[in-house]
Amino acid sequence: MAVKSVNWQSQTYPNRKIELYLHGMHMASVGSGMLCDRHLHHRMLELNLVLEGSQTAIIGSQHYVQQTGDLIAIPPMRLHEFMVQPFEEAKFFVIHIQNVGRQLMQLLSKSETYLYPVGTELNDKIRPVLLRLIDLLQENGSQNRIMHACAELLIQLEEDLNPDVMNDALPQEEHNLAEQIAREIEVLTFSVEPWDEEIQPANWLEVISQKLGISRRHCHRVFQQAYRMSPRQYFSIIRQQEAMHMLLGSSETVEKIAHRIGFENAQSFIRQFTKWTGMTPGAFRKKEHNNLNYLTPLELARE
Repeated sequence: MAVKSVNWQSQTYPNRKIELYLHGMHMASVGSGMLCDRHLHHRMLELNLVLEGSQTAIIGSQHYVQQTGDLIAIPPMRLHEFMVQPFEEAKFFVIHIQNVGRQLMQLLSKSETYLYPVGTELNDKIRPVLLRLIDLLQENGSQNRIMHACAELLIQLEEDLNPDVMNDALPQEEHNLAEQIAREIEVLTFSVEPWDEEIQPANWLEVISQKLGISRRHCHRVFQQAYRMSPRQYFSIIRQQEAMHMLLGSSETVEKIAHRIGFENAQSFIRQFTKWTGMTPGAFRKKEHNNLNYLTPLELARE
């Protein structure tokens, strides 16, 4: 039997691995006072929706008052905190989403808009999806439905953020370099063993710069432009966050936590932690152990 040749034309597309990680999802009702101290999320988008009452979001140096139905979208690597004013109450829902895609990440990083009040176009699109997501979580909905709702949130953000901001974005090469620097700082903080003798607080940035084949000055400039903070500020912030996360989320001793994040001894760690929080690590662990903790653990930043 003769076999006829068949004309075959095809177009191939690159393989893609698409994953979302949903972290720290919760709904809470709170009275007046500080909800969470100043912190950041490494490579996660935070969405915070006020369901009842009002709260104040402090992002960078700006204060934003969220009323019922208002939405806050906080890009990765942006310092923020929340509080409820005296005699006020608030009920809110918050979700952190990792792996939102490079293009959306850059759009978010360049955007200066964080608050989307009721009546704005993006709020009208996103709020119903967030409410649907809350229902799915409360009903223990399927993973596919939950991921579908999250993908819908990201699509709405991607479509509504102004693409013109990309004209002023860092060149892709420098953006990638800033991300590499951040990852090296995270790896340094997350080191399982105490720091090597050649990597000390005085010269750690020099070590990272040499590893990446750039000058210390260039390392500082690129990171500052990308994330609006110096490498040293970032290093200090994530050391503090990792210490707080480990104190609340593990039974490790203060000595082990101190060595884990690069302190020579427990005494120097205790002094620094007290400067950070106004209390010793032991007092912090005792006082805050029942409070919500959704600081991003560094192991998630490294995935």
